[in-house]
Amino acid sequence: MKIAFVFLILIFLINAPGLYYQWYLDFWWFDVLLHFLGGFFIAMFFAAYLDDHIKGESKLKNTLIIVGAAMFIGVVWEFAEYIANQTLVEPFYEYFRVRAYFMGDLNDTVNDLTMDMLGAFLFAWSHLLRRGKTHQP
Repeated sequence: MKIAFVFLILIFLINAPGLYYQWYLDFWWFDVLLHFLGGFFIAMFFAAYLDDHIKGESKLKNTLIIVGAAMFIGVVWEFAEYIANQTLVEPFYEYFRVRAYFMGDLNDTVNDLTMDMLGAFLFAWSHLLRRGKTHQP
């Protein structure tokens, strides 16, 4: 759980200079990579929580919980981007003289959520394989 938390903090901290230096506009893969890794490490975080606190549940149920939790966080993140886009664009320009845009169009939102889901599925799949080899419940 600690590793996932550290990587989630790191992803969040990488996001700040990404906004400031507009890496989202300069590098198409920057946003894709952060959302994929965000989904992956959110899934890792919830998998560690389930392993520590809930024993004996089915693999399918745990996988659905892990991916569902990652998707929920992804949707909440998209709402946060929307709110930031509505309220923080002008203050960013006023204080930092940078035109920051926190959110793209509908295509960007769908792509972000897809990357969140793919990252979560990749982790859930690798987690299931690991658990299957060690015969954990």
